[in-house]
Amino acid sequence: MATKTKRRTAAQLAADGFAAIVEKLGMAEAIRYVQLSDQGSGDYTRERQQWLDELSHEQITNLMAKPRNKSHTRKRGKD
Repeated sequence: MATKTKRRTAAQLAADGFAAIVEKLGMAEAIRYVQLSDQGSGDYTRERQQWLDELSHEQITNLMAKPRNKSHTRKRGKD
């Protein structure tokens, strides 16, 4: 007779599935497998061109010069 098991959440299922793949293939090959199976969707080139067309050269330059967030900047210690 089959025993009832508690249904996993999507996050638990994903974590358990990835753990099983890592156990079988190793971490590097598991990552390669996930990258192969999830190619994404949409047309990045077309979408990128659309939002770049809406910005001026000056706006793009300013965005490139601005730090992404404060956690990426180096903090200097006291001298």
